[in-house]
Amino acid sequence: FGPGPPFKPEQAVRKGTLSNTVPAMVRARQLKPKPLFDEPSLRSFLLGHGVKPVHMAKIWRHMLMNPDCPLDEIPGIPDRIRQPLREEFAYLTSTVVKTCESSIDGTAKILVRLQDGGEVEAVLIRHTGEPEDPERRQAERCGQRDTLCISSQVGCRLGCTFCATGTMGLQGNLWPGEIQEQLIHARNLRPVSNVVFMGMGEPLENYDGIISAIRGLIDPQRFCVAPSSITVSTVGIVGNMRRFMEDLPKVKLAVSLHAPTQELREQLLPVAKIYSLETLMEVVDEYAARMEIDGKRKGMVMASYVLLAGVNDSDECAHQLCALVKGRPVIVNLIPYNPFEENVYRYETP
Repeated sequence: FGPGPPFKPEQAVRKGTLSNTVPAMVRARQLKPKPLFDEPSLRSFLLGHGVKPVHMAKIWRHMLMNPDCPLDEIPGIPDRIRQPLREEFAYLTSTVVKTCESSIDGTAKILVRLQDGGEVEAVLIRHTGEPEDPERRQAERCGQRDTLCISSQVGCRLGCTFCATGTMGLQGNLWPGEIQEQLIHARNLRPVSNVVFMGMGEPLENYDGIISAIRGLIDPQRFCVAPSSITVSTVGIVGNMRRFMEDLPKVKLAVSLHAPTQELREQLLPVAKIYSLETLMEVVDEYAARMEIDGKRKGMVMASYVLLAGVNDSDECAHQLCALVKGRPVIVNLIPYNPFEENVYRYETP
């Protein structure tokens, strides 16, 4: 695209993107074979064959240590499930199509093809970390570490005007096992310290899927990721944010903010017409109050803010943003806009 016409607020919301507060119905994706690490599927399989779910941990533990082992040769499982297990499940149902690693900072983009042909991206981000403090303050931020950014949906229905994924529409929710497979693919490259749900899709619109996936990630019998090392980012599905705080209180939440006022946020994020900025910040306050322990940074909330030239990067916006987060334990993460060809709004990077 060329420079194009200037940004107009009335252009920023696509008609019909969101009709009400109920998530759009999308046909459930059918997988055959099913992901071995998909707990709901494996539990149902075992119960259907009259086998206690306690065998799940044994299956997962053995396969993570022996990924090339045929499923019907896992030791210590009942003989009657060996052949059906091999027929109905696979250690991995997705494959890595392409990996691109930056020569500058080591960040690696992993293109993952799903069993039904859909594709999602996972990104392995290398942090050099802050220098270690003599008094061990902010120790979790020190030293080199790798953070995995994973996807929760194929596409997205929310249509944020600056997001490439939003142009795809929602093609389907990832199964919990498919979400966990992204970690397996990444660990084949290098160790992973942290996991963030900031890839394709709105995680809290695949609520049951991400809850099951995260429980697998933190399970000592599976991936043993510390709950405090996992962050789920949302545009502000406030009802599910409150549910999330109850279901997984030790896992972090982050907010995709992108605008300092309700009016501008509605122009950039259609979902803001349903979930107001005022209500979103109330939930942020609730979350911070729950998480704050002994004055440590555990109560901090990260707010992402994509900078769009001439749209949300003015001095006025900066002052409005400061006023919005003043007195709140919020860290604003400023992100330069990453242009893509399909963007009809012709945004530019500041």
